[in-house]
Amino acid sequence: MFEITRRHFLAGSSSIFLTTGSVARAAPSDALRVVALPSIFADMYSALGAAYQAGHNVALNIDTSIREDETAITTVLRSAMIGELPDVLFISPNCLRVFADRKLAQSLDDYQRNEAGWGQSFSPAVTRIGRFGASMHGLGFAVSMPVILYNLDLLKRIGVSEPPDSWEAITALGRKLDVMGKGQVVGAFMEYDNGGNWTFHCLLNGFGGRILADDEHNVGFVGPEGLAALGILRDFGACGQARADMSRDQARQAFSAGQIGILCTSSSSYAAIAKRAEGQFQIAMRPFPVANEAGHLPAAGPISIMFSKDPEQRQKAWEFMKFASGVAGQTIVATRTAYLPANDLALSTEALRQYYASRPNLQALIPALSVMGPWEAFPGENSVKITTVIKNHLASVVLLKVAPKQALEQMGRDVSDLLPLH
Repeated sequence: MFEITRRHFLAGSSSIFLTTGSVARAAPSDALRVVALPSIFADMYSALGAAYQAGHNVALNIDTSIREDETAITTVLRSAMIGELPDVLFISPNCLRVFADRKLAQSLDDYQRNEAGWGQSFSPAVTRIGRFGASMHGLGFAVSMPVILYNLDLLKRIGVSEPPDSWEAITALGRKLDVMGKGQVVGAFMEYDNGGNWTFHCLLNGFGGRILADDEHNVGFVGPEGLAALGILRDFGACGQARADMSRDQARQAFSAGQIGILCTSSSSYAAIAKRAEGQFQIAMRPFPVANEAGHLPAAGPISIMFSKDPEQRQKAWEFMKFASGVAGQTIVATRTAYLPANDLALSTEALRQYYASRPNLQALIPALSVMGPWEAFPGENSVKITTVIKNHLASVVLLKVAPKQALEQMGRDVSDLLPLH
């Protein structure tokens, strides 16, 4: 069995064992073993498993005890050393490289090719999000995208009725809000301390850049796209963020309290923020601008990865992964979490049409699903160190301590020194 430590159980939720028919006391040896993150959505995964078992005679052992990706990576790699991998893992897409580089994540290309009518059941984003190199190693399951939240009450006070749609206009508005706030309100705030430097990836990819060069061995962010991304961070620093730096959790609390006019965050955080702000002010939510036609937004939110090596278990895993990314599974994701469905074909169902029609802020994000793409990661053993190095350089820019060009050049050198030799 996949190794579950006492610490995992103490983290919050326990393993869910679901079977058809009578409830077994222990998972049978042929049960499909699934590890699903994050643990805060254990109820959704339970509903997903129950819905799958309603139509399939398969035993499911779904572990939802792990919240953080880093914990899951450590646990899975340790289990791989003793040959006890789970069959399926749901985890953030930037973690895919860790398992693909080690030949643990199984290619899904043949499975997809053998599926008749794939395009009629799955939108391109499902496969695009889970690609690594030339192969598909994961299926898109749930999407959290970068978004901009606006305090509409503050916007009205400076005569603005509609949120802008370009970075230039957004930061200009942020500066006006900051002046109006007279030190009591931060005009605009960009979260830059997300795991895996996600916000930097969002800006860079939106301008058409990549963190790696095409050879996958050298840095790719040191060009004009990277400079433009750091320029946006500098502009947010000038909107008041430089004098009131805080963690992303603190920033979300401050926005909910009406102390930040514009907040750049993730769509999965919206529900909690809106709940705290309810009754105080109105919020508008929009996706990040994509400034380049060749650009995309890196999808956060879990993808499913197959580890099974046994042919029979592989087929079981594939069927469950398909169900999770199919219309039925995606409807469960959309209605039970703050995620958007990775498979936008689910949006054509009457259930989700009605669901989003009553939630205009979520509906405003749907067009951006067409520009969602992979969230890349750096190769090698120093990927975590690289994330920290980049975060420190991002902080120096947003706090207006270092100019974007200077920070970019130094960041390029520092990251290059940590990349594996080739």
